[in-house]
Amino acid sequence: MKRMLATAAALAALLAGAALAAGAKPDAHDRALARALDARVQTFRDIAAKRGGNDSLQHSLARCPLMKKDPSQAFAALFAVLPAVVTQLVNDYGPQLRELQQMLLGMNPHAGLFRRWTAAEAKSFGLLLRFDNHGKKIDLCDAATVMLDKKSTPADVQRVLGIDPSLIAVLFRSPAGAALAGLNPQMRAFFIAAGLLKADAKILTS
Repeated sequence: MKRMLATAAALAALLAGAALAAGAKPDAHDRALARALDARVQTFRDIAAKRGGNDSLQHSLARCPLMKKDPSQAFAALFAVLPAVVTQLVNDYGPQLRELQQMLLGMNPHAGLFRRWTAAEAKSFGLLLRFDNHGKKIDLCDAATVMLDKKSTPADVQRVLGIDPSLIAVLFRSPAGAALAGLNPQMRAFFIAAGLLKADAKILTS
């Protein structure tokens, strides 16, 4: 009996997935919106690369006195400076982030999947834009030292980052981020079905 119930549940999930995929076919309107986003794929690529960190970030941290003193802190430092990376991202790409957010908010996709994705992506960009420190330069070594020091106060964090320290908790608990994590795989297939290159679809949903 249990095996029959499990089989029935698996079949129901399979049929639900098939129904979802069948209902997410892009029409002409949504294909046009997908092409409009594809025209901004380089900006999406630049933002994703900056937000995800890179070798230069690791190289910068490796030169910090704290890392030289205790190399085992390297991984923790990469995680700790994420708010600094996001803040610097806004410094470097603020106008592009605002433009993309407005573009997404102005879209009216027909497919429910596409509509949910644009809303979540716009909220994600909105969260990033809250990390605007009005151009204050950030010393990553200083930021890592403060963020890893258990004795650091909110005032210390604000001093090195130039943002409200309470935003950091919001960054790690963003509902929009969780929503995108669930929507991105489906949207990647949707964009490909809309005629976008696989590489571009991946960038738009990273």
